[in-house]
Amino acid sequence: MPNDPATAVEAIDGILAYASEARASDVHCDPTENGLQIRLRIDGQISEAASMPGRLHEEMIARLKILSGARTDLHSVPQDGRWLASIGGSRFNIRASFMPTYHGENAVLRLLPAGTRRDESFAALGFAPDHAAAIERSMKKTSGLILVTGPTGSGKTTTLHSCLALKSREPLSIITLEDPVEYELPGIRQVHIRHAHGVTFAAGLRAALRQDPDVIMVGEIRDAETAQVAVQTALTGHLVLSSLHTNSALEAIPRLVDMGVDRYLLASTVRLIIAQRLVRCLCHACSSEGCAACRFTGYSGRSVIAEACEIDAGMRQAISRDGPVSGAMGLAAESGFRDMAEDGREKVDWGVTTRAEILRVLSA
Repeated sequence: MPNDPATAVEAIDGILAYASEARASDVHCDPTENGLQIRLRIDGQISEAASMPGRLHEEMIARLKILSGARTDLHSVPQDGRWLASIGGSRFNIRASFMPTYHGENAVLRLLPAGTRRDESFAALGFAPDHAAAIERSMKKTSGLILVTGPTGSGKTTTLHSCLALKSREPLSIITLEDPVEYELPGIRQVHIRHAHGVTFAAGLRAALRQDPDVIMVGEIRDAETAQVAVQTALTGHLVLSSLHTNSALEAIPRLVDMGVDRYLLASTVRLIIAQRLVRCLCHACSSEGCAACRFTGYSGRSVIAEACEIDAGMRQAISRDGPVSGAMGLAAESGFRDMAEDGREKVDWGVTTRAEILRVLSA
């Protein structure tokens, strides 16, 4: 990281090089009264990285706008942009977001490794053997709905992409609807949903049905219309994968019922519900003591903690009957269902992470 860069170009190049080396997912350039505060998100945590002099603030924002294709003459409205950058021998797709703040415009950069995403096994992502086996069984289905739930930043898209990578080994027609497309998936047609142009997930899903698909991934079920269309699509012989914002697997069915989806349709279509979070892994070099390799945090990299609920015949009957849906989902425990807390405890026992990290993530 440059200590006192002479130009905006030098400052930005230094910041991006440092961020790449530190495996940062995001770079925050936040204006203050005296300058520009640079912060990085690494393994899900924000940390201070550097302060840039105030004289470079406007020049750096203008430079980032030029690189990302945003308008340099607009300062009072939010803008987005993106560009392809070569940093330290690696290529990145960088998404930029600009926002007017009290002390001037800020910029937040998302760093995405460019090119095709490597296939990541469920074990490599951190799924326990029984959870990985449940996912693989469900992905052998030719129709139905598979849901991945969790908050923003919990790795849902990565899990969905790994599911698609598994399915893409078969001679199938696969389409994704994403907002935005972040990684290229070989052999899969990926569609960027553009809400600004009136293209919603529901509209994209209806259009995808005219493309002779076998498998469709809908980036997120955000509203009742998308939920209804996704379930109807799964009911007509397609395998549909999507994500949903719920805190646990057992909350997914009640959430869809609240969106107006008929219970008997959910009972007929839902095959598997995965809920997940990401926890930081203990540093292999120091095992929590802190060293230069982990920037003295004791952690390096992240792993999934998860729960996987396969919808069996008993649960389908309970979901379709009158009565509390939560009670129907409670039958999962009788089928060996393990919640995220239990999965987290196992990862502590295996030396993957710490109890403090599990408590931090699950109490958020």
